[in-house]
Parts: sequence; C-alpha cells; structure tokens
Amino acid sequence: MAESMERSGLHVEGSNDRHAIVHLLVRHGIDYDTTPWAPSLPEIRPIGSCEQVLAGMETAVMTSTGRVIGFVLDADSPLADRWNAVRDRLYRVGIAVPNLPQPRGFIGESPRYKARVGVWLMPDNQHDGKLESFLQTLVDANDALFRYAVKTTRRAKRLGAPFSDSSRGKAEIHTWLAWQKEPGLPYGSAIRARYFTHDSPAATAFVAWFRQLFSVV
Repeated sequence: MAESMERSGLHVEGSNDRHAIVHLLVRHGIDYDTTPWAPSLPEIRPIGSCEQVLAGMETAVMTSTGRVIGFVLDADSPLADRWNAVRDRLYRVGIAVPNLPQPRGFIGESPRYKARVGVWLMPDNQHDGKLESFLQTLVDANDALFRYAVKTTRRAKRLGAPFSDSSRGKAEIHTWLAWQKEPGLPYGSAIRARYFTHDSPAATAFVAWFRQLFSVV
C-alpha cells in the first residue's frame, strides 16, 4: 500500500516489528486486517534499525505538526541508556520527558511543534530486552515445548552455536516456531496463526498505549 507522511505514524525498527505489531493489534480488534488502512489509523513505518529510529526522531517530530508520531524501540541493555538517548532527542524538540520510563509507555506534547508524541521501549518499558522478549510474554506459560526450546537453545550454545548472548531470546523463539504446525512462520504470521497468545500484561499495556496515543477506540 502507498504510504503518506500526511497521516500519523508509528516508527518501528524493522519489518518484523511492523508485522508483529500489526497482527497483535488485529487480535485486539483494531482494523489493520483490511487494506488500505483507514485514514484514522497511523502508518506503521519500518525505519531500519534502532539507531535509525533515534537518528530520525527529532525530524519526525518537527515535521509532524497536527499529527501524532510514535516510536517503538528495543530497550536492549541497559534500558537506562536507551531511555537517556530518547530523552535527549525529545528534549531538543521541547518535550518534557520523565527521568525514568513508565510502565504504561510515554505520551507527551511538543508545544513548539504542536505534536503529540509517544515512545514505547520493548518489551515493557521496565526491563532490558527487545521484540523477542515481548514475544516471549505471548507464549503460554504452560507451553512445555517452549521450555524445551529454551533448554535446547542453551545446550546448543554450550556446544558451540555461534549466536551471541544478546540474540539468545531470538534463537529461543525461532527454535520454538520451527516446531509448530507450520514451521518457521515469521512473527506476524505466527501471531495471526495464534501460535502466540495476545493478552499478556505487556501486550495489553502496549495496546492501551497505542489506543491512547492515536485516539483509537
């Protein structure tokens, strides 16, 4: 679908983030399952990387007059460093940001540019992590197969699997997805196929933040 900068937007890191968020929102009854998307819904725009989202944050706010702009980034490790990077950029465009991220996500205003701005740090604004950390909250707590995927991934690491420690959560999720009825689905498709749940506390809080930021009922 064609994208336009004339509508509100949610900037995310990559296409995996975009598809996962779209299908999670659909599971919560938000109408992203028809195209073109309703003009009242924001474009969800993959920017490329966390660094690119941060680099474009000030410009996105300055050019969003009269519209709403949101940003979803991995917290990674440590979360405090990521939040400080966000604070610095939003401070430059006149937005007051708390010293620490809040569990419900951040929503503020830029009086200078007449823009409402929101930020969500994956997984839950409170812990180090990334999209895969968020997705792990959507795995049923009683899923023995996922527990086995975690155990197997750790054993593979001890045997010399070359993935980095910071990518272990991604390896665990992909191992688990490889064992589903349709192996290896991308994140968004796996949410649509209901391999994941949709209503963990982190997911419910994220959807509430999205609805509030973009005034989606």
